[in-house]
This record gives sequence, structure tokens and C-alpha cells, in this order.
Amino acid sequence: MIDNSFFLTVAGIAMSFAGFAGLMNTLRRRGETWAPMELYQLRIIVAYAIATLFASLSTIPFVDLFGQREGVQGLGLLMLTVSSALGVGNMLSDIRLGHGTVLPTRVRATFTTITILGLIAFLGTAITGALALYQVALILMLAMPAGTFVYVVVRIGR
Repeated sequence: MIDNSFFLTVAGIAMSFAGFAGLMNTLRRRGETWAPMELYQLRIIVAYAIATLFASLSTIPFVDLFGQREGVQGLGLLMLTVSSALGVGNMLSDIRLGHGTVLPTRVRATFTTITILGLIAFLGTAITGALALYQVALILMLAMPAGTFVYVVVRIGR
């Protein structure tokens, strides 16, 4: 049996990031258009927050249905696929300058490191079914919207 409180807490934090993105959209002045970089940042926050939300909440029924090891392994494989798609999409957008801005090297390196560590953690989870490794991977998934949130807040007024 697993302790559901960790997964419910992660889901709550993920929803907070998604809510932040919704609040930013709501507070935007009418007639203002979003800059490509702002849209990119909102997409990162929402995509990773929603992926983390479902990964967290799915743990409880997956473990109940398939058992702890097999349930966590299945989720690890699923989230490895989801996280890979998000990471490749972000890298392609960055390479193609789809957001209209060249990100500083330290920012790009930080987010790439988080993505790679998360992929390794999900791969390890898919292989071993280790619950603790899955929890680390979920925390790394939360680091993406958290880091983007910090980047947005730091740049307000610049």
C-alpha cells in the first residue's frame, strides 16, 4: 500500500501552476497580444503542470489495479513517453527559435538538465518499478513549471 498524501500534494502543486497560467491570461489587458516568448512560457507551465497532475493522480488507481511494482512500472513507461514528447517539443521550439527569443545558455542548460534527469528517473522507474524513483521523477516534472514561473516573475518589468 502506498501513502497517497505525496501524490495528492504533487497534484495540488501542479494545479497551482496551471492556475497561475490561467490567472496570467485573465489579468492580461484587453487588446494586448501575447509575445511569442510569453506564449511559450505559458505552454510550458500548463503542459508540465497537467502532465504532472495526471501522473500523480493516476498512481493511486494504477497501484490499486496492478499492484505497486507493476503499476509504478507502467506509469514510469507512460510518463517516460509523455516527458520525452514534452522535452523534444521544447528543444525543437528552442532550436527553431519558435518563441522568438534566444534563451541564455544557463537557462537552456538548467532546463535541459532537469529534462534529462527526469527522463532517466522515469526510465529507471519503468525498469525497476521503484516508487521512490517515480516520486523523484514527479518532483523533476514539477521543476519545469516552477522554473518557468520563477523565470517569468524575475523578468517582470524588464
